Amino acid sequence: MSIDYQTIKHELQRQLGEKAVTDDPVRRFAWSTDGSYFRIVPQLVVTANRIQDVEHTLAVARRHQAPITFRAAGTSLSGQAVGEGILLRLGYDGFRDIHISDDRNTVTLGAAVIGADANAQLKPFDKKIGPDPATLTSCMVGGIVANNASGMCCGTTENSYKTIASAKLMFADGTYLDTGDEASKAAFLKQCPQLIQTLTEMAAQTKANEVLANRIRHKFSIKNTTGYSLNALIDFSDPFDIINHLIVGSEGTFAFVEEVTYHTVVEARFKASALAVFYNMVDAASAIPPLKTDAVAAAELLDWASIKAVTGKPGMPEWLSDLPEGAAILLIESRANDQDSLNAYTQQAIDAIKHIDTERPIEFSTDPNVYGKYWAMRSGLFPIIGGERPRGSSVIIEDVAFQVEDLAAAAADLSDLFDKHNYPEGVIYGHALDGNFHFIITPHFKRQEDIDQFDRFMQDVAKLVIDKYDGSMKAEHGTGRAVAPFVEMEWGVAAYDLMKKLKAAFDPSGLLNPGVILNDDAEIHVKAIKQAAVVDDWVDRCIECGFCEKTCPTSELNMSPRHRITTLREIHRLEQCGDHQGAETLRAQAQYDVIDTCTACQLCTIACPVDNNMGMLVRALRGPQIDNTAQKVLDFQAKHFGAVNQVLSTGFEVLHGIHKLTGSTVTGKIMDLGRKVSSEVPYWDPSFPRGSNLPKPTPADGSDKPTVVYFAACGGRTFGATPEDPDSTTLPDVMTILLERAGYQVIIPNNTRSLCCGQMWESKGDYKNADAKRTEMLSALKEMTDNGRHPVIIDALSCTKRTLADSDIDFTLLDAVDFIHDHIMDKLPPVKKKPSVALHVGCTATHMGAGTKMETIVSRYSDEIVRPDGIYCCGFAGEKGLYKPEINKSALRHLKAKLPSQISEGYYANRMCEMGLTRQSGISYRHLAYLVEECTRS
Repeated sequence: MSIDYQTIKHELQRQLGEKAVTDDPVRRFAWSTDGSYFRIVPQLVVTANRIQDVEHTLAVARRHQAPITFRAAGTSLSGQAVGEGILLRLGYDGFRDIHISDDRNTVTLGAAVIGADANAQLKPFDKKIGPDPATLTSCMVGGIVANNASGMCCGTTENSYKTIASAKLMFADGTYLDTGDEASKAAFLKQCPQLIQTLTEMAAQTKANEVLANRIRHKFSIKNTTGYSLNALIDFSDPFDIINHLIVGSEGTFAFVEEVTYHTVVEARFKASALAVFYNMVDAASAIPPLKTDAVAAAELLDWASIKAVTGKPGMPEWLSDLPEGAAILLIESRANDQDSLNAYTQQAIDAIKHIDTERPIEFSTDPNVYGKYWAMRSGLFPIIGGERPRGSSVIIEDVAFQVEDLAAAAADLSDLFDKHNYPEGVIYGHALDGNFHFIITPHFKRQEDIDQFDRFMQDVAKLVIDKYDGSMKAEHGTGRAVAPFVEMEWGVAAYDLMKKLKAAFDPSGLLNPGVILNDDAEIHVKAIKQAAVVDDWVDRCIECGFCEKTCPTSELNMSPRHRITTLREIHRLEQCGDHQGAETLRAQAQYDVIDTCTACQLCTIACPVDNNMGMLVRALRGPQIDNTAQKVLDFQAKHFGAVNQVLSTGFEVLHGIHKLTGSTVTGKIMDLGRKVSSEVPYWDPSFPRGSNLPKPTPADGSDKPTVVYFAACGGRTFGATPEDPDSTTLPDVMTILLERAGYQVIIPNNTRSLCCGQMWESKGDYKNADAKRTEMLSALKEMTDNGRHPVIIDALSCTKRTLADSDIDFTLLDAVDFIHDHIMDKLPPVKKKPSVALHVGCTATHMGAGTKMETIVSRYSDEIVRPDGIYCCGFAGEKGLYKPEINKSALRHLKAKLPSQISEGYYANRMCEMGLTRQSGISYRHLAYLVEECTRS
């Protein structure tokens, strides 16, 4: 039966709104990938921010018998977050409530809450959620529960299965259940008696089948996310407890998870780590059983191939190069709530393995600077291998589990499989305390022979893990499509039949995430494999993990760097296949989403485990798109920038006067007419600032005061006060007053109006003019320094950053933030303090590491600092906010709601960003120099 997705789209748009439902080919393709090696393009992408959105989508899906896949952050590694039909993804605005119980013993989390954000709220109470996947800073609670995701420390005792208290669920038929609410459970009993009866009978039958029950217990004695959580049928008798725990690890095939309540676990205050270096893998593995005590919280194993991969890399211990071939490392961590207990634990750990020879003495460190390097070695393994893989190859991380006594032999067997199937780059590492190995390979999937090779490898892995060791094909990454063909092989016929009955009971029509966990296609793990086409060095290392999505200012608007990269890869794949028309069509369709709306803030680089830089790539891609006319305009602006800058400043002052006389409606219409003539005319907004001015320092008086060269960056000398600002004093005037008050003689370049760091040209991809303007500016500034005697101060972080980048500067150049912190604060103690102010630490401040100094400055002159969480970039992107205001609006859509009502002013250190912050918050945002000047004014 064919499915009419156009009709489905229109029905859903009528109920959810047009923006929430799309069949746009670019955005469908962008959402066809998760952290796995699969690509499945959905027919529709639905964004859900309310449970009503899910309810409506399920109703339409049932009516048309359309498959539906639920997606949280999409960091999953087994292909469970992609699917045909309708892809329902959690939006960036809903399902984000966090409620901590009064006794701190439980926490209730919306499905879209990021795991690390939950822990940040719990940290003041020395609590955390139990699950600790490596993706915790990016993955969402809905995905954590659906995959029973875990990591280095939670093991099988603090994962979602063991710590879930209750859940709010919506089933395929639209029925709603809160397993923590008695009234909801009573209603569900009436609505779904057959499901309750089926689960009760299945639990009783499974308990009565001693062979099957023992099989289930054995399988879950180690980490296991292969198939469904059958242990729920033998661990519980109450049907709602059974539902609660069956949902864990069900990967969206049973129900939609709206909310979860966890029992919290203790976050130990005291930690210590040690590196135990063994001469071989057998000795390292033999150390695991005696370490499985309360004294050891984690034990991470690195094989010889892993050690070689990280040796010599930045931040890695130098002595790694001296280790004998075949060595293995255990990274051991102990945790406690007091120092005495920690000391006892570390000694207990040392004593437990003292009978095994080590290459060097085992010494625990409680110094974060020391053990931080140990964990950097462990966490650096994946990005190093992923970042150094051949261009065009994929990176695959599989995770398997064995009984701890089998670890050494299993590691040797896995290494043999790497050799047999020609994956020499393969490395093994993992959570040895739980018998959990991860292994990484970096195959190409360009030819059918490559896919066949991978298939043979996985078949041999399955025989090894299942037939030889009776282990788990998936320990913590979920079954997905990657090991769906091996579920029955691992579990046996009886257990597999149980799983099929469970699926039929929860989802009789088979609409929820079909093909995931249970799949009759024995080759599903080698179908729909995505191609990693070569694009550019800036992004070819991308593993499409999605870590960048949390901080990208356009994730909610349209795309994140992951989406942009996967789209560019498809364009290049089409070109490489000879489909030039298809490539050109997709390139044109993707222009707005991929190129035009990227702010190039480069926050993705900080979040990225393999150091991709989408921002720099987008700037490079914009360059060739500059036509002759546009290039002439850019050349004119660069050559005559003094006049251009003056016209801009005067123009905004005139615009302020027009608005004052005529109001917003008339002013807006004038701007609309102007924009029809030139795309350089911005969209009107009532928050537009007045024009500004150049600094006007006091003439030199012949005294011996220290001299500083003050350069007023473009933003501050072009844009003055906004209507929300408490006065009309411009930044150049405030900086001059502040510097002179601190006892400095201020001088400025004579041709300040003409000077620019080049940022406005670089953002458009015009590196020729950008670099020429920076060179011109540096030359002019150097002339003012009296052979380097006088420091130069710039009053915009982004300008400072670009001026310092890749420049061999032989004079002192500081941002105003640094100068105020290092040279002014001590000279100007506060005369008064503000009770409470907001502080923004934006993308450039993050790149420059200026956040700490900014907080120190503001805390000196204010009793309280409010930093709204989740605000990483304003999205104004230089002047882009004037022409594409939707980016700024989307990036700061939560800012106003996150500011307490008593906050009436905020501070940053870049005028363009402050304009965007002011526009979306409704309060004045200005350079922190204003705060210092006002609070030191006598």
